Amino acid sequence: MPAKSQWILRLPYIIEQLRALPSPVIDRPVVEELFQVGRRQAIYLLKSFAGFQSGKTFLAGRLALIEQLERVQGGQEFREEHRRRSRFAEDLARNRKLAPGKKIEIPAAEDVRDRRLAGLPAGIHLKPGELKIEFSGTGDLLKRLFELSQAILNDYGGFQKMVEDE
Repeated sequence: MPAKSQWILRLPYIIEQLRALPSPVIDRPVVEELFQVGRRQAIYLLKSFAGFQSGKTFLAGRLALIEQLERVQGGQEFREEHRRRSRFAEDLARNRKLAPGKKIEIPAAEDVRDRRLAGLPAGIHLKPGELKIEFSGTGDLLKRLFELSQAILNDYGGFQKMVEDE
């Protein structure tokens, strides 16, 4: 069925609403409203769920429709779509949280990626059990932390020895 992902996660609500309706049959406008789809999609859904045409009106038995929707809700596709949407929401939240930090530009010397521990600038003091960084503002601190991280990356053995020697 096309565009199932648009309504499949609304199944609990749709089923609840269908149960609350007193009518034994459901017509196209009700399907449009509950599934939040257009006319053509509503007709397609009615046909897919054993609906029938009476004159120019498309109908489906309410109880039969509920039963079929409950089967869809209990199926693998519903679970997969639920997991996919959950992962998407988590990724979106994580990206929104990280977005401000991604816009920050850290001023750094051209040779910073080749930095070694021996070449750390003044203001970064590292010895066993202690790290001291002198800075003047957010940008300067970020610059010094980046320089330190690059030096550690380029000389991890030296870093480990420097930190653990007492």
